[in-house]
This record gives sequence, C-alpha cells and structure tokens, in this order.
Amino acid sequence: FIGAGFVGWGQYRYGDQSGAVAKVGDVSISGKELQQVYSQLFNQYAQMFRGQFDEEQAKKFGLDKQALRRLIDEALLINLANSYNLEATDAEVADVLQQQAAFAEKGVFSKTLYQQVLKQNHLTPTEYESGLRKSILIQKLFALFPVAADAIEKEAFETALGIADKVEYKILSGSDIKIDTTDAALKAYWEAHKNDYLTERAFKIAYIEQPSIASGASEQELKEYYDAHSYDFVGPDGKLLDYDSAKSAVAAAMDDKATNKAALKAFIAFKKDKLDDDMKVLESTVSSSKTPFSAETMQAIETADLTKPYLKPKKERNGYVIIKVEETIEPVAKTFEAAKSELLVAYSRQVRSQKLLELANANVATFKGSVTGDYVKRTSTDGFTGLDGAETQSLVAAVFKSEKASGFTALPSEKVVLFRIVDQKIDTESDPQSEQAVIQTKTAMLSRGLIDSLSNRYETQIFLKGFGQ
Repeated sequence: FIGAGFVGWGQYRYGDQSGAVAKVGDVSISGKELQQVYSQLFNQYAQMFRGQFDEEQAKKFGLDKQALRRLIDEALLINLANSYNLEATDAEVADVLQQQAAFAEKGVFSKTLYQQVLKQNHLTPTEYESGLRKSILIQKLFALFPVAADAIEKEAFETALGIADKVEYKILSGSDIKIDTTDAALKAYWEAHKNDYLTERAFKIAYIEQPSIASGASEQELKEYYDAHSYDFVGPDGKLLDYDSAKSAVAAAMDDKATNKAALKAFIAFKKDKLDDDMKVLESTVSSSKTPFSAETMQAIETADLTKPYLKPKKERNGYVIIKVEETIEPVAKTFEAAKSELLVAYSRQVRSQKLLELANANVATFKGSVTGDYVKRTSTDGFTGLDGAETQSLVAAVFKSEKASGFTALPSEKVVLFRIVDQKIDTESDPQSEQAVIQTKTAMLSRGLIDSLSNRYETQIFLKGFGQ
C-alpha cells in the first residue's frame, strides 16, 4: 500500500449494507481495499506510460475490474487458508513490520514514522496490518505445496533455452510503400472514422488567484512547526533533516500554510459573492491540452459537480487558485479541415501497414535476404543489421514463437521483417537459471490452477452495481 496514492472513485454504488463491494466465501472485500489496489495498479500503469496515463485510459484497460479480480483471487486463497486453520500471529506481523525499510529510522523500526507514513497514505495501522496478515496467511498456504525442480524438468528448460537459430531475414519499411494522400483519399477515410475525431471536452471557468503570502514566523514558531512536522522534511538520501538543514523548507511550509488560510477565506467570499474589490475574477475556457493548471487541478475541474461548482483552493506554483466551473462543453465531431493533420497520420499508418503486410505475404516464400553471422537465442538483443535492440527482441520473439520455419512479423516501429530459419543447434551447457525458471513456471501454474479450483468451491458475490460477475 505504501506510496500507492489515491485515484478518484465513486462511479459505483455499494449494494451491501456492510459496505462490502464483494464477498468470496466467508471473506468480505471492502471498498477501501478496492480503492487501494486500484490506486496501486493506476500508479504502475502511470510509471509504465511515463505519466501519460489517465482515468479514461484506466477505463479502457478495465483497471477497476483488474483490481477486483486481484482481491477476489486473494480472498479465495484466504478462504482455503482459514479452512486449514492457518493463522498469522501478532508476533509474525510485528516481525514483518520490523523488516520494512519504509518504517525504519537509522535502521531501527520507528513507531512514530510508521504512523506518519500510514497517515500520509490514508491508512490506519489496523488496515495495514490486516493486509500483512493476509500476505502471511497466503505464504503459509503455499508453503503447504512445496515446488521443486526435477532433473528432467531442468533439462527440458535448458534444451528450450539452449535452442539457437541462424536466420535469413529481410526488412521491409515504409519507404518501400507509396501512399495516395490526396484530399479525396483522406475524405474517404474520414467518412468512415468521423467519430474518432472529436474536439476535446472543455470547461468554462471563472477563477481567482491567491498569491503567496509570507508568514513572518519567528524563530520559535519555526522550531515549534518543525518539531510537530519533522517527518515531512527528508533529504535526497531519504533521511530526516535536522532543524538547521530543514529551516528554509520549514519557512516555506509556514508561508504555504498562511497562503492556504488566505485562500480558504477567499473561497468562502467567492461563494458568497463578497470578494474584496482588489480580488480580480478571471475567466477562461480550459481543456486537458490547453490549460495553465496542473494535472491535479484539471482532474478536479473535469470531475466537478455542476450543482456544486466551486472548487476548494488548489495549489498552483507558490500560490493557490479558487475555481468555479460554469459550463461543460461536450466534444463534437471535428470538420475535415480541423481533423486533417490527425487524419493524415492515422490514414498513412493504416495504409502503410496494410500494404507492407500485403508485400510480406507476396514475398515470404521466395525472398532473398541477409543471414545472421551468429546463431541467435531467445535472449539475443543484436545480430540483425538495421534493427535496434528493441526491434531485435520483437523479431526474436516472433521467430521462436513461430511453428513454421519461415514467416514475417510486424514491428512496433512500423517495419515488417521476413524471416527464414536456415540452420539450428542446441547449446546443451547447463544453465544455472533453469532451476529457478522451472520453479517460477510450476508455481504460476499451481497458483492459477488452485484459484480456478477454489472459484468452484467458494461462492463469489459482487455488490457493485454495473460491475457484473
């Protein structure tokens, strides 16, 4: 849970009086647990997409259902652990806590830091420790099903991992393709895809700005603030800063506190239409791609309830902004001219891809290409002239997945590569990683098979409307 953060939730209503979103056998799943797992998944995807991931994409990926599926699988295992009378004792939970670096100060578990970190992540010790107990129970459960690698299994993996191919290949690229990009061709594509080219949802807003205010705090007030919030001041190495090192940050925090207080007063005055004469109300139309505000502020605007249009102060740079969302401008289909630049990119990509695949189909049986100098294995990242490491990995994966000696594969870089295996050998040297590979594979198969079996034993009830089974 630590560091997961929280993502907007509320599009579903709970149907169970206890507040549970689902129940598996005798194990209930709470809305907060679902929120936590959803947020973890959201942040994982955000990291994978380098921050270019939002709620709309989360819906397309079915992140809410992924989160619930993960909790249901966990609950199935907890039911089985309970049926075996397995327990996670207080001592075992305490031992795990003692080993978690997130709660250690100078290498020693700190109860104060533990409570502070949980509070920052909207968790109570009871909730966090409940999660630890479940993890311990599941570990004990799988300890009842020990997995080992037999000699013949290691040999099978070593054989599979030792296969090496010499490959003849030919790269087809977009430069081999001519595309008709006249308006007539583009319009035909546009007519079939109009609904894919919409204007952005936009929002008319009125807002006021509260610039930064100096708190004028005395030395004593700064020290008192530091003593009360020392765990908020951490250096680049992750260690707590002493007062002298943190003094400038403490002063900035107190300035921010004073600014936030003034912003809250302005927020109330804005709602009551009693702003001071020197507080100017600004107007603007904003959207995700055209906004002066942070992503967090834009998310608040996008999810605002127009029956309660005033948003509480949002941090922007050194000050705050107080926003009233006045109108939502829904997306409409773009005209051909407005969509033309986007159309050209998508149309060209589609036609180029289609023609490359047609060219590959026509030539895969008879092509003459280059042959790799060395034999390539599943782990190879080079050996193909004209391809970088990522492209090589994609091609190698296609070669080793192919059930035929020849074929072709389309790469994410919009290249198509024809390939033919011209020779093959097996490196029979012992691979020290084969044992771990066998254990990981067998453990995954055991986990999936066990969960599938348990899903027939324990009834699953979902109380979220619109969620389905």
